[in-house]
Amino acid sequence: MFGLYFGDYLLKKNKISHSQLEEVLNCQQSTRAKLGLIAVAENLLTAKQADEINELQKQKDRRFGDIAIEKGYLLSEEVNYLLNLQGNPYLTFIQVLAEKNIISMDEIELYLNDFKKDNNFTDTELEALKSGDIDRIIPVFVNINLPLAGECISLTLRNIIRFVNNNILLKKAYTVKEYTFSSLAYQRLVGSHQLFVGFAGSDEALLTIASPFAKEEFETLDEDSFDSICEFINCSNGLYASKLSIEDIHIDMTPPTYEQNKTLVSDGDIYIVPIVIDGKQSDLLVVVDQKVDIK
Repeated sequence: MFGLYFGDYLLKKNKISHSQLEEVLNCQQSTRAKLGLIAVAENLLTAKQADEINELQKQKDRRFGDIAIEKGYLLSEEVNYLLNLQGNPYLTFIQVLAEKNIISMDEIELYLNDFKKDNNFTDTELEALKSGDIDRIIPVFVNINLPLAGECISLTLRNIIRFVNNNILLKKAYTVKEYTFSSLAYQRLVGSHQLFVGFAGSDEALLTIASPFAKEEFETLDEDSFDSICEFINCSNGLYASKLSIEDIHIDMTPPTYEQNKTLVSDGDIYIVPIVIDGKQSDLLVVVDQKVDIK
């Protein structure tokens, strides 16, 4: 993930071309396979066990390695070994930049300092980006301490990494009272609290969620592709509802649905988290305990 943030910065500063960035990211991605694939390749898990863990992740908000340990399939030492095989995202990105003679190591250090200053990142935030750990990256862009909303947003972002695409770029979250959209898939949660969770964006942007989740290539944003996004929202919210029930907070999920070319209006804040997948931005929208209308 670090490569997307730093690469986007280098691109905007004209220090790297689109084709060079794509080449570097492709090379980097080839060195960072999913943990399950590595475990099977290393003969530490069977393909059946890896698939089982992947399915359990749709029911539990847990990391692949944690579930593997819980099931007795892997030892903690083996999980650490597999994580090391994935490669540090920061080191692999700058290594490819240097090896391809795109930017020298000395220049990388200079640009990295500028990247930090221009984005007002603290040392801690920069280290979080370098780590590639989504749980450390989310707080850089989202106030995770927001009651209910922070936890809902964090869980949804983790599920995008798990089930949609593990190479996403987040932008700073913000709030509005009205939001005009071209396409929106959403779900309302009712009960002890009222929540509204949805994804909005252009057709092309929403397809970057629909296609990988369904494991089917959709060419247009039609009923089938909308259904895929709605199913992802339902799956993610189901995990969130289960988590809340443990805290004796009970909510029910209404059927997810979609709208086009309308405006979302709320009495309170609409939390918006921009998410870039494959160069296309969609927005995660979350509203907590406020009246929400679509006009």
